[in-house]
Amino acid sequence: MGGLSHDQINLGIRVVLGVDMYAICLLTVWFYFQNERLAARAEKYGPITYHAFGSIVTGIAYGHPSCPPEIANECKRLRRKLTIYSLYLWVLPGIYMIFLRENYH
Repeated sequence: MGGLSHDQINLGIRVVLGVDMYAICLLTVWFYFQNERLAARAEKYGPITYHAFGSIVTGIAYGHPSCPPEIANECKRLRRKLTIYSLYLWVLPGIYMIFLRENYH
């Protein structure tokens, strides 16, 4: 029984990291659309939306006095979910960069 060769391990790492990066991209797109949907709902309550960092992403001022609590809570929940899911998805690339990069590249 010879085990896995260096090339097979390298290919496996590339496949796993590729799937992980694809999941990170899908998560980012999902967050963008959910954020824009929430911003469209928030615009009805007054001037509590803005363009974040001059980009196409609409920010929501959930601390603004005219922002309803349900919009503020949903915005916080959405950002919390993005943070938690991103941290989970970045574990594999982090392990690769710390432990495996010098042997498999």
